[in-house]
Amino acid sequence: MKVSGIGRVIFWGGGNLWIGIAVAPVDLHAHHAIQLAVGFDGPVEFRLDAGVPWSRYEHGALVRPGAPHEFRAPGRRIANILLEPESQLGRALLERFEGGPIMALDANVDDLAGAYDQGVDDEVLAEKALAFISGLAGSAPPRHPADPRILQAMDWIGRHLDQPMSLADVAAVANLSEGRLRHLFVEQTGIGFRPFVLWARLNRALEMGFGGYSWTEAAHAANFADSAHLTRTCRRMYGLTPTSIRIDTTAQLQQQIA
Repeated sequence: MKVSGIGRVIFWGGGNLWIGIAVAPVDLHAHHAIQLAVGFDGPVEFRLDAGVPWSRYEHGALVRPGAPHEFRAPGRRIANILLEPESQLGRALLERFEGGPIMALDANVDDLAGAYDQGVDDEVLAEKALAFISGLAGSAPPRHPADPRILQAMDWIGRHLDQPMSLADVAAVANLSEGRLRHLFVEQTGIGFRPFVLWARLNRALEMGFGGYSWTEAAHAANFADSAHLTRTCRRMYGLTPTSIRIDTTAQLQQQIA
């Protein structure tokens, strides 16, 4: 079985952290989140298509939402942080790093790397990841914050991922017509309503699966048809399968790569 990485996967409201040792390259994929990728002891590498050369990012990279990409950093300690672009922090980050689909960062990750090497608990690692994002985004609020009606809709979606939902359901919550919600959702998030719901379901299932539930239980709890549907969605949006990540909460993982 292909192993993509060994380490820890930590979720919090609006983001997640994949941290540990990168093993196999991550296949071409695209997702809704802002991705911040940093290497603790070497560069990370990306490419936008399988037919083009890899680009090295010595101090990390930011991948904009929706940008297709492959990733690799074989044998290196790395962190991939994913953040909702609709959040205030996400909006500020995108405004500060305007440009192409993948942009180089000049980031100091010593604090996050040190916390990981010390084996701190998930809550502390999440705090370190958020502090890292905040440092990149700066202290200024975003010039164009997300529409509160869309944030309200997203909050409702997040609380009802275990059940079927329709555009009409969410439009009623946001006090909008279905047509207006459909248009505003794409305008504000860059993604359609149904793809966003699928993205949210995927992350709920991954949080549960990496948290100790079976992948079948996690799939059903997030309203996937079965674990195979979950796996296909994860491969398309993350470039890997859930079972290709080996969870290990210890920091000394190098000897497990062979």
